[in-house]
Amino acid sequence: MKLHENTGASDRRLAIPHSPLTFPPIAISDRASSHAEFWDVRYERETHLFGTQPNAFVASAAEYVPAEADVVELGAGEARNLVYLATRYGHSVTAVDFAPTALDQAQALAAEHGVSLETIEADLRTWTPDRQWDGVLVTFVQLLPHERPRFYQVIQEALRPGGVVIAEWFRPAHLTGDYARIGPSKGDRMVPPDELREHFASLEIVRCEATETTLDEGDKLHGRAGVVRFVARKSRAA
Repeated sequence: MKLHENTGASDRRLAIPHSPLTFPPIAISDRASSHAEFWDVRYERETHLFGTQPNAFVASAAEYVPAEADVVELGAGEARNLVYLATRYGHSVTAVDFAPTALDQAQALAAEHGVSLETIEADLRTWTPDRQWDGVLVTFVQLLPHERPRFYQVIQEALRPGGVVIAEWFRPAHLTGDYARIGPSKGDRMVPPDELREHFASLEIVRCEATETTLDEGDKLHGRAGVVRFVARKSRAA
């Protein structure tokens, strides 16, 4: 594991104890894009693969995150969302990704903006968080149906009581509607809204919206898209 500690927030991270969940092993897909090496090559070929500006939904929903928060992004890539939250709101930020090249570029982007960034090199399908955060971000993480239930549990385990998850995925209608040919090529990596309502039923679901948007996140995510936007809050009594 590659870990750059942000020591300034360590006391806050230890303030709320919890017992990490344990999970059975999961079969990892043999698709090329399911492996870190595939993404390392892409990030090596093109710095700022998905641009440097934050995801538009993350930026618009940032008000849900508590003040002076610890925020983690799962599948963070170059951490453009985290750098935005740190510079705009002063949050402490942690990036989790399985591609070391992405995390190196994330550190470079953070340094360029004067941001302290912790990075954790880990595969989201097998990673178990050892602490909790006030905010969890997820944007366009592409997992298969049998991989997603565990991931949804990890998101909830990573949230402190009172914490908020902000997420955006492609939804299955993206493949059948009049949308740009971006994102996954098959519907099995897209997320239907009802799936989120089922797996996050223990949280307060603030927003679970099937909608359309125009993405402008680098050359690879640019165009009209069918997405699901999701915000949910963990009870303070949890």
